[in-house]
Amino acid sequence: MHDYAIFGHDRASIGRWLGFISILAAGGLAQLGILLSNITGWEAFTKGSVTVGVAYFGFHWFFNRWIWKIPFFNIPNLNGVWSVKGRTLDENGNSKYEWPAELGIQQDWKQISINIKTEKSQSQSYTATLMKRNGVRGGWILSYSYKNEPSLQQIHELNAHKGYCEIEFDQKLGDGEGTYFNSGGRKTYGLMSIVRVKDD
Repeated sequence: MHDYAIFGHDRASIGRWLGFISILAAGGLAQLGILLSNITGWEAFTKGSVTVGVAYFGFHWFFNRWIWKIPFFNIPNLNGVWSVKGRTLDENGNSKYEWPAELGIQQDWKQISINIKTEKSQSQSYTATLMKRNGVRGGWILSYSYKNEPSLQQIHELNAHKGYCEIEFDQKLGDGEGTYFNSGGRKTYGLMSIVRVKDD
C-alpha cells in the first residue's frame, strides 16, 4: 500500500483532534487510577496508567482502521473487489478489443492499493488521489498512476509499461466509469466500466 491524497480533507486537523482526545483520555484514566488506588490501596495501577502517547497511538490506530469509514468524515470507502469491462480504443475512438478484469482496492485512512488483474497482465498503483465531484451528480473521482507487468506466458508479446487511470464512482459507490492511457512499452488508451462485486 502507498499514501494517497484526499482533496478537501485535512488529515492534520484529524491528528490535532486525536491528540486533544488523547490528552483528555489519559488525564481521565490517571484520575480513575488515583481513585482506585485510594479505594484498594493498589498503587501499581496508578504507576501503570496510560500515557498520552499510548492513548494517541491507540486512537490513531482505531481511526486509521475503522473510524474513518463513518459517513461523518466524508471519505469514500472503496475497499473490495470490482468487476471490470475494459475496452481498448483505436486512434479514431472505435473499440479495438475488449478485456475483462478484476480490480481490487485495499484502503485505510492513510494508504491505498489499487490492483487490476487481467488474463494477460497485472497492474499495481503507486500514486493516487481522491476528489469529491461537486454538483447534482456527486460521486467521487479516483485518479491513480500504475505500473503494469505482463504474466510470464505473455512476456514475449507484451511489454511492461506505466499508465494513468481516472475512475468516476457513482454516489452510492456501487459502480463507476473510467478512462486510462498507457505510455512507455504500450501506447494504448481506452474505457472501463466497473461494478463492485465484494465489499471489504
